[in-house]
Amino acid sequence: MTELRVATYNIRMDAVEDGDWAWTARKEHVLDLITYHDWDLFGIQEALPHQLMELKTLTDYAFIGTAREDGINTGEYNGVFYKKERFECIEEKTFWLSETPDVPSIHPTAGCHRLCVLGLFQDQKSGAHFAFGDTHLDHVSEEARELGAQLIIDNGLSKFKEYPTILVGDFNAEPTERAYQLLKNQLNDSRYVDGVFSYGPKGTFNEFRYDCPWRELVEIDFIFVSKEITVKKVGTLTDSVDNHFPSDHFPVEATIII
Repeated sequence: MTELRVATYNIRMDAVEDGDWAWTARKEHVLDLITYHDWDLFGIQEALPHQLMELKTLTDYAFIGTAREDGINTGEYNGVFYKKERFECIEEKTFWLSETPDVPSIHPTAGCHRLCVLGLFQDQKSGAHFAFGDTHLDHVSEEARELGAQLIIDNGLSKFKEYPTILVGDFNAEPTERAYQLLKNQLNDSRYVDGVFSYGPKGTFNEFRYDCPWRELVEIDFIFVSKEITVKKVGTLTDSVDNHFPSDHFPVEATIII
């Protein structure tokens, strides 16, 4: 058995409209949060190229992923950080959540380009192999989210179907939505596995609203796992700094056994 601590974290793009709490003010706290929690692997969303470079100062980690606009270095990245001394990425696959997934492209109803990054990893300690994927579904179009979820199943999960699989991300879809339900038919939502200990709010999108009641938070960031994976505990981490959250999303983490 191999125990892993995994997470998903939408770090919030560097946005002028965030004023005094833009990336320059937040980045130290985001980096400190990641360093303290010391996840084995984690997926990130919304990292612009300069933000990604600063995340890469976390030298215990290697990274797979690409920029969504051109597949090179334009636009936001999503991807996977993993402990480079413990894991080897044997194979990776990136595809766009569009009608032409093999090339940088956008769904006709989507607000922007979206993609999924998947890696096949080997744990150098135990020899265990597993797949780990990260995605960020569209924030505008429910149709694009549904197509994106189906593409993740058809293009991603099917490729590594013989391996235990973890899929994380900002899905921009609550559990009532079709995109979530498609993925839930293939994988378990780690928070709702029978007997799992769950910590913190179910909602994950805080909008930088420090005083927002937990019951008003929207649940859109998830850690999905294949059926054979055991989930020990799941947490939504509400770390804060001087009455500010480091991002407009809370990170979600899970301790799992493959």
